[in-house]
Amino acid sequence: MTATTIDSVPVRAPARWLLPLMVFQATYAVGAVTLVATLLLGGMASLIGSLRLVALGLAVGLAVTTSLAAVRIAQRRHVGRLLGFLADYLLAVVAGFLTLQAVNFFNGLDALGATFSRGLPLLVMVGAGALLFGLARRMPSIGSGLRIAGRVTMAVGAGAMLIRVGLLPGVATFLGRIIQPPAVLWLLLGLMAGGFALLLWRGSADEVFGSSRDQIEVMQGFFFVSPNVLGFLLFFAGPLLFSLFVTFTDWDGINQANWIGFGNYAEILGLQFRSLTDGASASSVLDRGYVEMFQIGRMVVGARDILFWTSLRNVVVFSVVAVPLSILPALVIAALLNTKLPFVKFFRAIYFLPSIAGVVGVALIWKQLFSATIGFVNYAILRFFDLLNLIPGVELGAPQPEWLASSRTALVAVIVIFCWSVIGFNTVLFLAGMQGIPGSLYEAADLDGAGPIAKFRKITVPLLAPTTVFVVATTTILALQLFNEPFILNVPNPPNGPSNSTLTPVIHLYRNAFEDFDQGYASAVAWILFVLIFAITLFYFRRQGDDGVLA
Repeated sequence: MTATTIDSVPVRAPARWLLPLMVFQATYAVGAVTLVATLLLGGMASLIGSLRLVALGLAVGLAVTTSLAAVRIAQRRHVGRLLGFLADYLLAVVAGFLTLQAVNFFNGLDALGATFSRGLPLLVMVGAGALLFGLARRMPSIGSGLRIAGRVTMAVGAGAMLIRVGLLPGVATFLGRIIQPPAVLWLLLGLMAGGFALLLWRGSADEVFGSSRDQIEVMQGFFFVSPNVLGFLLFFAGPLLFSLFVTFTDWDGINQANWIGFGNYAEILGLQFRSLTDGASASSVLDRGYVEMFQIGRMVVGARDILFWTSLRNVVVFSVVAVPLSILPALVIAALLNTKLPFVKFFRAIYFLPSIAGVVGVALIWKQLFSATIGFVNYAILRFFDLLNLIPGVELGAPQPEWLASSRTALVAVIVIFCWSVIGFNTVLFLAGMQGIPGSLYEAADLDGAGPIAKFRKITVPLLAPTTVFVVATTTILALQLFNEPFILNVPNPPNGPSNSTLTPVIHLYRNAFEDFDQGYASAVAWILFVLIFAITLFYFRRQGDDGVLA
């Protein structure tokens, strides 16, 4: 296409596909506006409560985008091209998903996964054919024969494997279903939207819409990051915002959600009291899920409020003890591993192993170690005191604590396991930071007569400040999110431990969400914990000053 001029004013060349595109975008916009009106007027009865609000918000955003795209495309502006491309691309993806859903494609994948093991021996045949095909380049004399043999072997193996796993009948069923409504309607809509998105993407649209190089690069950037962005919106941002909405409801995960405002937050923080004289008896209060109640005058406070503060106290105590014990030894070990000790690489691997070990397996092993009757920890304590009693005049009784059954030691056991599993990773981080310190500083310190301790205090520790802040922040976040260790250690008993000694906010929200089915309350606990973690993390990074991460 070429541009012509009329009285020195450039006129963009026409495109035969522009008019159908304008019609499609206008129809798209009308459909989005109609969807908004339908939701506002109470249509689509299957969408109730929070789902209706989410659908309405998405429909409004789509209506605004498509309407603006239709207007700007008619004006042949680049912003119309960009918005139209994004809207059409999204419609093609959604229509494609609905097409696969209509033909029961995903259940078919499950069935294929169940029979896939039958074709594994034939898959070896496909690999052998690929090997023959690759050897053809290294044996020019018989290369043509090897290529033919490799292709035949791969084709026969692949065909036999498809027949063995039952894929060919599945393909026939898929093709038979896809030509029937509603699958064929979604397919046609997806092909149409994808075709127009392709037209807006192609270079022939550059001149039609007067797109500059920078604008084209931005559009290409949106396209290439779109899979990640869609995944982020669908599996992270969307559920995150939905959980924020759920915090203002009494949703149980099954029935319709009722809006209660800040009721969940008030209940968690102990700001909301329930009166026994407002037509509710003590037994009815218990029936609403309160295990205990505490009467203050004529008011009753639910035990869940007390449990939240108990969990918060536990995790704060845990963090105050566990975070320093996970960082200071890691710093010392990293300093030792940064020297030229023999077998230093072996020790680096040994210290890092706990960080990659499976949490469940590690916790089960520690559970055995902490057993009050057969555990090695109590056995080691017993043998240690036996050695002490060999000293003349010394007669000490060896303590045999019930580590996981006592409220005084259960949290201590969790601290030990947490520190053991985190120290190795923190050591690697500190070691990486130390290896980034210029060696010339240590050489200058040697010339000044500084010893190892002085160099560590005056050079290593100050220059490790950014690494230290990162390690402290990440370890604190892990501590505040404590869940796996106490949950597994207390199996088959409740994860809150004896007298709620290992109850944490994550365990508290888990029990409310999946045992009591109070998703609203549990989501509110999660958001309060998020705000707490975010504030602490922000404080850590702000402490770095002008040279920190947030500079």
